[in-house]
Amino acid sequence: MRKLFPIFLLLVITTTARATPTDSVVDGYRHFIMPTGKPIEGGYFGFWELGFLQGGYGFGDVLSVSAGFTVMPTVAFRSQFGFLQSKLTFFDDQGFSLAGGLNFLRLTSDNTLLHLFGSLTYESQNQSRITGLLFYKLYSNTPNGSNTTLMTVNVVPYGAFTFNYTGGLGAGLGFDTPLPGNQNMRFVAEVWNHDLTEPTALGILGAVRLESQNFSSDFGFMFFTLPLIAPVANFVWRF
Repeated sequence: MRKLFPIFLLLVITTTARATPTDSVVDGYRHFIMPTGKPIEGGYFGFWELGFLQGGYGFGDVLSVSAGFTVMPTVAFRSQFGFLQSKLTFFDDQGFSLAGGLNFLRLTSDNTLLHLFGSLTYESQNQSRITGLLFYKLYSNTPNGSNTTLMTVNVVPYGAFTFNYTGGLGAGLGFDTPLPGNQNMRFVAEVWNHDLTEPTALGILGAVRLESQNFSSDFGFMFFTLPLIAPVANFVWRF
């Protein structure tokens, strides 16, 4: 849980932008959870790990808004997790896309964080994509104050866990590519570091995506340097 990184919310005033071609990659706005420089095209609804409902919508080729909230059975509302994100795509042309946004994360009602992020994505002719992501913690609120580095997350009635969130600047690297001979399957990988002053504090994800025109599903594993390894899954319907 230490690497439950924020990635989402930007309160912005939309501006007019030139149209861009329809994205050649299904779910082009993300890798697994990492936002790319691409906007959301249309809308989507889905869930992570069967219990984290999520949805999003793209307004033109500029503004993308998404949100999610857990529905863990028997867990009190105050102990559920949630996020709200908005992203502006500033540039999307000739294989490169650039975006920036804000991310609000709720780790129970006691712990809230706000991050600024930027992502730069390159897509090759064979539809392989790589993204570099930088994010900065603008604000955090916990029962121990806004400047604490030790966060305690109490999931009622199952108990609490703690993790350190030192520093403010983090980074991530995302990659996905079609599997040879099957354009409906992709390999997806992400590497996260929430504090660049601790280079070994990593979250590493690898997954396989099955995709069709209106649906995609991801299955894989994520490794944290706690150490901890956990299965991950994602299901998304597009409209």
